Amino acid sequence: MLKKAWFRFGLSRALGELGIPSNTVPSPLRHAVIDLGLSEGFNPREAALIIYFRTPAMRLLEAQKAQATIVAWQTSQAVRQGYFGRAVRQDFPLPEGSGVRESLFQDS
Repeated sequence: MLKKAWFRFGLSRALGELGIPSNTVPSPLRHAVIDLGLSEGFNPREAALIIYFRTPAMRLLEAQKAQATIVAWQTSQAVRQGYFGRAVRQDFPLPEGSGVRESLFQDS
Protein backbone atom coordinates (compact mmCIF):
# COMPACT_ATOMS: atom_id res chain seq x y z
CA MET A 1 0.00 0.00 0.00
CA LEU A 2 2.77 2.43 0.91
CA LYS A 3 4.68 1.44 -2.23
CA LYS A 4 1.63 2.28 -4.33
CA ALA A 5 1.24 5.66 -2.61
CA TRP A 6 4.89 6.53 -3.27
CA PHE A 7 4.56 5.42 -6.88
CA ARG A 8 1.43 7.58 -7.29
CA PHE A 9 3.31 10.56 -5.82
CA GLY A 10 6.31 9.94 -8.10
CA LEU A 11 4.05 9.61 -11.14
CA SER A 12 2.32 12.92 -10.37
CA ARG A 13 5.70 14.58 -9.99
CA ALA A 14 7.00 13.10 -13.26
CA LEU A 15 3.85 14.18 -15.09
CA GLY A 16 4.42 17.68 -13.74
CA GLU A 17 7.96 17.64 -15.12
CA LEU A 18 6.43 16.82 -18.51
CA GLY A 19 3.94 19.68 -18.19
CA ILE A 20 0.94 17.36 -17.76
CA PRO A 21 -1.26 18.31 -14.80
CA SER A 22 -2.05 15.02 -13.06
CA ASN A 23 -5.70 16.02 -12.60
CA THR A 24 -6.12 15.96 -16.39
CA VAL A 25 -5.27 12.25 -16.65
CA PRO A 26 -8.44 10.11 -16.62
CA SER A 27 -8.68 8.06 -13.42
CA PRO A 28 -8.98 4.66 -15.18
CA LEU A 29 -5.81 5.36 -17.17
CA ARG A 30 -3.91 6.68 -14.14
CA HIS A 31 -4.86 3.61 -12.06
CA ALA A 32 -4.01 1.23 -14.91
CA VAL A 33 -0.60 2.87 -15.42
CA ILE A 34 0.16 2.72 -11.67
CA ASP A 35 -0.79 -0.97 -11.51
CA LEU A 36 1.20 -1.70 -14.68
CA GLY A 37 4.21 0.20 -13.40
CA LEU A 38 4.23 -1.66 -10.10
CA SER A 39 3.71 -5.08 -11.67
CA GLU A 40 6.29 -4.65 -14.44
CA GLY A 41 8.94 -2.72 -12.55
CA PHE A 42 8.63 0.67 -14.23
CA ASN A 43 9.84 3.69 -12.32
CA PRO A 44 7.44 6.67 -12.11
CA ARG A 45 9.18 8.53 -14.94
CA GLU A 46 8.85 5.54 -17.24
CA ALA A 47 5.18 5.27 -16.28
CA ALA A 48 4.68 8.98 -17.00
CA LEU A 49 6.02 8.39 -20.51
CA ILE A 50 3.17 5.94 -21.13
CA ILE A 51 0.70 8.75 -20.50
CA TYR A 52 2.81 11.28 -22.40
CA PHE A 53 2.87 9.17 -25.57
CA ARG A 54 -0.93 8.76 -25.39
CA THR A 55 -1.39 12.53 -25.25
CA PRO A 56 -1.82 14.45 -28.52
CA ALA A 57 0.82 17.20 -28.74
CA MET A 58 -1.83 19.90 -29.03
CA ARG A 59 -3.06 19.01 -25.54
CA LEU A 60 0.32 19.41 -23.90
CA LEU A 61 0.69 22.70 -22.08
CA GLU A 62 4.42 22.91 -22.69
CA ALA A 63 5.41 20.56 -25.51
CA GLN A 64 8.99 21.87 -25.83
CA LYS A 65 9.56 21.54 -22.08
CA ALA A 66 8.26 17.97 -22.22
CA GLN A 67 10.60 17.07 -25.07
CA ALA A 68 13.58 18.62 -23.27
CA THR A 69 12.64 16.74 -20.09
CA ILE A 70 12.50 13.43 -21.95
CA VAL A 71 15.92 14.05 -23.51
CA ALA A 72 17.32 14.87 -20.06
CA TRP A 73 15.78 11.69 -18.60
CA GLN A 74 17.32 9.60 -21.37
CA THR A 75 20.72 11.28 -21.06
CA SER A 76 20.81 10.76 -17.30
CA GLN A 77 19.47 7.21 -17.71
CA ALA A 78 16.46 8.03 -15.51
CA VAL A 79 14.44 5.99 -18.01
CA ARG A 80 15.65 2.68 -19.40
CA GLN A 81 15.72 2.30 -23.19
CA GLY A 82 13.64 -0.88 -23.20
CA TYR A 83 10.88 0.75 -21.20
CA PHE A 84 11.13 3.91 -23.28
CA GLY A 85 10.61 1.87 -26.44
CA ARG A 86 7.59 0.12 -24.94
CA ALA A 87 6.10 3.48 -23.94
CA VAL A 88 6.54 4.79 -27.49
CA ARG A 89 4.95 1.66 -28.98
CA GLN A 90 2.23 1.52 -26.28
CA ASP A 91 3.14 -2.15 -25.92
CA PHE A 92 0.71 -3.04 -23.09
CA PRO A 93 -3.04 -3.31 -22.48
CA LEU A 94 -4.52 -0.06 -21.17
CA PRO A 95 -7.90 1.69 -21.36
CA GLU A 96 -8.67 3.28 -24.72
CA GLY A 97 -8.45 7.00 -25.20
CA SER A 98 -6.10 9.91 -24.86
CA GLY A 99 -3.62 10.51 -22.07
CA VAL A 100 -5.53 13.58 -20.88
CA ARG A 101 -9.16 14.65 -20.74
CA GLU A 102 -10.68 16.89 -23.38
CA SER A 103 -10.98 19.68 -20.84
CA LEU A 104 -7.88 20.49 -18.85
CA PHE A 105 -10.12 21.98 -16.19
CA GLN A 106 -12.07 18.86 -15.20
CA ASP A 107 -11.15 17.60 -11.75
CA SER A 108 -10.46 13.98 -11.02
